[in-house]
Amino acid sequence: MKYLGLYLIGGADFKIDLTAAKRKYYGCFNTIMPVVGNQVNEIMAVHFVKSYCLPQLMYGCEIWPLNSVTIREIDVIWNNGFRCIFSCCWRESVKPLQFYCRTLPISYLIGERQLLFYRRLLCDNIVLRTLARLIRFETLGIAAKYDMYFSTATVKNAVWSSFVNVFKC
Repeated sequence: MKYLGLYLIGGADFKIDLTAAKRKYYGCFNTIMPVVGNQVNEIMAVHFVKSYCLPQLMYGCEIWPLNSVTIREIDVIWNNGFRCIFSCCWRESVKPLQFYCRTLPISYLIGERQLLFYRRLLCDNIVLRTLARLIRFETLGIAAKYDMYFSTATVKNAVWSSFVNVFKC
């Protein structure tokens, strides 16, 4: 079933088909890269990709039921974009490039967006609060991954700090 541009697949497990999102991302990426070419620096190309292509890929990620296969698949897409921009070999890690460009890996970006979505649900509206209770345990698992509690003022700083700590190791 298609809902708000996302294809929902029912069955024993609730899944999201990301084929359309990947197609839109690659379409946007392949439109930007020939225009950018070698005329502009890599940081500007990363900015364009983050501004125009990344939203195509991450649309609706706040509600995605993620498993390790889906996260890996999306990470590969994001990392290949960095490899293309910086002319890297496919075997090289792009984490140093992402750190230098102050860009998180896609798995961190999705976790950050899911946490921010959950925090927005915690308002005075009884319907939104009920929804927040339904996804509470998944969200607490994401928060624990980044050693964060919801009393923390900024989710973004906690997620970035977690990435930096992993990067330093």
